Amino acid sequence: MKTKALTAAQIDTLAQRLSDAPIEQATSAKKAGDNFARLLAARIGAERAALAFTSIMTAATAEQAEARLTLVLEYGNIEPTMGAIPAAAEEPKAAIAPVIGKRQAILDQAQSGVLPQALDFSKPTHARFRAKLAQIVALAETGDIAALQAFEINPVSSSPKAMARYRDLCVIAITARSTITA
Repeated sequence: MKTKALTAAQIDTLAQRLSDAPIEQATSAKKAGDNFARLLAARIGAERAALAFTSIMTAATAEQAEARLTLVLEYGNIEPTMGAIPAAAEEPKAAIAPVIGKRQAILDQAQSGVLPQALDFSKPTHARFRAKLAQIVALAETGDIAALQAFEINPVSSSPKAMARYRDLCVIAITARSTITA
């Protein structure tokens, strides 16, 4: 029987059964599979999760994968043909720490008053925007919020869009500094 790979949406549906909180929908089957494997390992342990993950992901259909996950969760079966695995003593479940992305980490730093690192416009692609970036960096270092907010940027390509994000993060950081010291 030929198997068809599960889609990202189908894998996300399986992963949602392992999480009490709503999970973010993955953009690819690989990301969805990684998230599902992490949640499964947190739920049933790393050793059992490796076997169960393989069994679930090699299912011929989404319904069969759902049935295999049910067997693993409710009866402790890693594969449909195996007998029930005796339940181990109740161990407290490890709290799954939320994953913070790079952009969120930079935003959190800015909200705590730390100026973001200046952009690297050393590549030839950014040559025509270096002067504008230098002006933004100078305004950020002086802490001139009004001038930063008034600085006009036309976000028509990736370089100006990056400068606009940098400017906005600088405004957030300077504002946070003024509220912390006030």
